Formats: sequence, C-alpha cells, structure tokens
Amino acid sequence: MGRPVSIWSIALVILSISVTDPAAAQKAGAPRQIDVIAADFTFLPLPARIQAGPSVFTFANQGTVQHELSLARLKPGVTMEDFVKAREDQPRRRELIDRSVGILIAGPGNSPDGRILVNLMKGATYVVFCNLRDKPDAPGHLMFGMYTSFTPK
Repeated sequence: MGRPVSIWSIALVILSISVTDPAAAQKAGAPRQIDVIAADFTFLPLPARIQAGPSVFTFANQGTVQHELSLARLKPGVTMEDFVKAREDQPRRRELIDRSVGILIAGPGNSPDGRILVNLMKGATYVVFCNLRDKPDAPGHLMFGMYTSFTPK
C-alpha cells in the first residue's frame, strides 16, 4: 500500500507548476527609482511624470552644506501654495501634512546609506523639502525655497 498524499504535497506541486519564472514575477513588481538631487537651497527638477505605485527614493547632496530630503503627503485638498504659505508656521505646516513618508540626510557631496520605499498614491500631492538649519538660530532651508512637489499619475 502506498503512503497517503498530504495536502501540503499537493499545494507544493500546484505552486511549483504555477510559478514558472520567479525572476519575471519579481521584476513585474519592482519599485521605480526616483533620484532626488539637492544643491544649495534647491532641489534639481524631479522627473516630469511620476507614476503611482511602489517607488524608491534615493538622495544625493551636491551642495556645500548638509541637506535633507523630507518626503510628505499633503492632506486631500491642500495645495503646494498652502504649504508654502505655512512655511514659517511649523504647527500650521504639520496640520497640512497627511503623512510624513520619510527623511534622508546627507552631508556635502554625499548620499545617505538608506533609501525611502513608498507606495505613491495616484492623485495625491507629495512635497519634498529640506528643513535643516545651518545653525540653531538660522532659518531652515525651506525658508530659502528648498522645496518641490509632485502628483503621481
């Protein structure tokens, strides 16, 4: 008499038949990379079209002082103009942000070791900004216009 077949054996056979090319499956879900480059008190232009879905943000600081990439999603109905108007009012600015997605910090001429992985939402407004200060009593780089925004399609 033969051994009884377990449900796990059947599941393993079905799974091995259905996954013919695991590398192709991984590539299909691979996040898109978005490179953010900072210069002193500005970000170089982001890609003209950013797709919704899984994305990885990298950061490079080509400036002469330390900068950060702070990525946030604004609340529905909040515009970049609203965010800019609130740049000197940090409590108000926090009220406009739906979610702080992540922060990367890099010294002059460097890149951080990490990246930000995010599932970008179609139609949401995201803002990229630097709020670091060169000295404790100095204004944040945001005050000098170090911000940009995008809306995934």
